Amino acid sequence: MKKWLHQSFFRQVSLLLLAFSVLSISGYAYQNYNELKNQWRSAINIQISHLTGLAALMVANDLRYEKYFDLWDKLRKIQNQTPKGEEGALFLIAEIVVLDNSGNVVGSSDPVRHPLMRRYSGQLPQSSDEMQIAGDGTDSVRTIAPILFGGERIGSLVMAFDITPFSSFLHQHLRDFAVYLILMAVATALFGLALARWITRPLGNVCAILPMLGSGQAMIPSLSLRQDEYGLLGRAIEFADRRLHESDAQIRMHRDHLEEMVKQRTQALEAANRELEAFSYSVSHDLRAPLRAIDGFSLALVEDYGDKLDDAAKGYLQRVRGGAQKMGGLIDDMLQLSRVTRAELHYAVVDLSAMAEQIVLGLGTQDPRREVQVSIAPGLVVSGDAGLLGIMLQNLLGNTWKFTKGKREARIEFDSRMEHGERIFFIRDNGAGFDMRYVSKLFGAFQRLHTEDEFPGTGIGLATVQRIINRHGGRVWAEGEVGVGACFYFVLK
Repeated sequence: MKKWLHQSFFRQVSLLLLAFSVLSISGYAYQNYNELKNQWRSAINIQISHLTGLAALMVANDLRYEKYFDLWDKLRKIQNQTPKGEEGALFLIAEIVVLDNSGNVVGSSDPVRHPLMRRYSGQLPQSSDEMQIAGDGTDSVRTIAPILFGGERIGSLVMAFDITPFSSFLHQHLRDFAVYLILMAVATALFGLALARWITRPLGNVCAILPMLGSGQAMIPSLSLRQDEYGLLGRAIEFADRRLHESDAQIRMHRDHLEEMVKQRTQALEAANRELEAFSYSVSHDLRAPLRAIDGFSLALVEDYGDKLDDAAKGYLQRVRGGAQKMGGLIDDMLQLSRVTRAELHYAVVDLSAMAEQIVLGLGTQDPRREVQVSIAPGLVVSGDAGLLGIMLQNLLGNTWKFTKGKREARIEFDSRMEHGERIFFIRDNGAGFDMRYVSKLFGAFQRLHTEDEFPGTGIGLATVQRIINRHGGRVWAEGEVGVGACFYFVLK
C-alpha cells in the first residue's frame, strides 16, 4: 500500500482529500445526531412533566373524596389520550398509578398488575415534594408527582412512559444520516478525484516536458496560457528552455572554436617538438664532436709533447680539458632534462625500495672508501614510469651522497608517511644542508646554492626531479638547515 501510494502523487492527493472529507462529514453527522437527540429528549421530558402535573391535578379531587371508580375511569381516559400507533407520537403512556401517602395503590390504569390497596411493586424515584423523572437505561421513563389538595399532599401520582417510538425515530434519523454520509462521501470522493486530477495533471505535463529542456521545443500551451501559478510555471519553463537552447548553441560554437584552437596549438607543439628533437640531435652530435676534438688534442699535446712544455702550459691544457669535459656533462644533463619533458609515460608498478637499494649500491661502488649509514624502508611501491622514477631517485640519492661527503658519520634515510590521506615520501640526510631563504631557487635549472669547489655539479638535477614528479601529477618540496642536513619530500598521484 505504501509503495502504491508513493508511485503517484495523484493517488496521495486523492486519498488525502477523501480521508479529510469522510472524517469531516462523519464528525459533523455525529455532532448533529447528538444535538438532535438531546433536543428531542429535552422536549419529551418537558411534555412528560406537563402531562404528569396535569394528571395529578385531574385526580386530586377524586382521591380526596375517595371516588376510586371515577379515579380509575379518569386514569384510563388519560392513558388513552396517546393511543399506541398514533402517527407522530414520540412516547406512549404505559401505566398510571395513584398512591396514598402510605405507598398503597388506590388507583391504577392496570388493576390486574397493581391491585388496589396493595403496596406499589414497581420502582419509584426518591420520594420528594417535587416532580421527578427517572429512566432505567432502556426505553422506559417513570415520573412521580405529589398530589396536592388545598396545599396539602394527599398522595403521589406515578406514570410510566414507553419511549420506544422516540428510539425508533432516532434510529430512522441515524439511518438517514448514514445514507447522507455515504452520498456525501461519494460526492466528495468524486470531487476529490477531480480536484486531484486538476492539480496533478499539469505536474504530469511538466514532468513529460522536462527531458526536452534545452532543445528549444519545450512548449506547454496548456500551462503557459493560464493566468494562475501554473501559467507562471509553464512560461518559466518555456523561457528556461529558450535560454538553455541559446546557451547550448553558444557552448557548441565556443567548443568548436576551442577544438580548432587546440588543433592549431597541437600542430604548433608538434612542430616545436620536432624542432627540439632536431636541436637535441644537433647538440648530441654537432656540439659533441668539437668538444671531443678539444679534449682529445689537449690530451695528445700532454702525452706527445709533455717533455717540451713547462708546468704552466701543462696546467693550461688541463684546464682546457676540464672545461671541455664539464661542457660535455652539461650538454648531457640538458639533453636528459629535455627527454624527461618529452618522453611518453609508461605506467607500471614500481618498487622504489629495490630501486633505491640498487642506486645506493652503485654509489658505494664508485666511492668504496666512504662509510655511509643508509636506511631504506621496505615496501615503497608506487605506480609510475620506471625509467623516469629511476632518474628521479638517482638525482635525489646522488645529491644526498654528494652533500654528506664531509660528514664523518653520514646518514641517509628513505621512507614515507601518511598525512591527510596521501602518502608522502622523503629522503633525508645529515649533510651540508641549505639556507631556507633560497629554497625557491632550489628546483630551478642552473641554480646552485654551493660553489663548484665545494660540491661539483651542473645545477640540472633537481630541475629534472621536479619535472618528473610534475609529469606524474605530484609535487616536491624541501626543507633544510645549513650544517644540519636536508630533507626532500615528494608525492606521486
